Amino acid sequence: MLNICVLDIGGTSLKIWMPMAPEAVKVETGKDFTPEDLVREVKAVLGRAEIDRMSIGVPGSMRWGRPVEEPVNLGKGWLDFDFANAFGVPVRMLNDADMQALGGYEGGRMLYLGLGTGVGTTLIADGAISPVALGLLPFKDGKKFEDFLTKKALERIGLRAWRTAVAKAADLMRQATLADYVMLGGSGAERFETLPEWCRRGGNTNAYFGGLRMWEDIGVRAAMLGRAF
Repeated sequence: MLNICVLDIGGTSLKIWMPMAPEAVKVETGKDFTPEDLVREVKAVLGRAEIDRMSIGVPGSMRWGRPVEEPVNLGKGWLDFDFANAFGVPVRMLNDADMQALGGYEGGRMLYLGLGTGVGTTLIADGAISPVALGLLPFKDGKKFEDFLTKKALERIGLRAWRTAVAKAADLMRQATLADYVMLGGSGAERFETLPEWCRRGGNTNAYFGGLRMWEDIGVRAAMLGRAF
């Protein structure tokens, strides 16, 4: 069995799952957080623990398993950084929303809708990840989906209106992508008491299981494709 370390990088925190660990170790990130900071923090957590592989979920655009632009909410230097050399093990990278989607995938056509600081959308069809950026599409009143589904939108319009907007948006996205079901992820998923029958709630450990799957057959296809948006 491979000892896989999984990293889920966000704009405010980094989650580090050590092999076989029951919970992630959280480290604060931010707009000045660089790849060098990541390596230092992860090595401090790992200590002398031996790992065989590493999976990294990175916010922002990905293609062929590499970032194609600097993450908006982090520091600079992510585009050409050699993580495999820095950690001394093979590394695979995915967009963070894609990694979470991969961890919650249960077959068929699944649309993942991540609700947090931003809006992350991922379509997985028969094991293959398709890059989508549905949050950028027009929704209503001349505004985009992401203008109604983020944390800021929740604060602006209130919980009841926000829930209604999310349910409507998720249903429209499901119909447009011909998805069998929608999985809600991110912190916003916890804001719902009940969900439509075609909707499921993602767990907090989806990113971890997605990181493990990146080294299985389904994950190989995902890591090779990456994310275009």
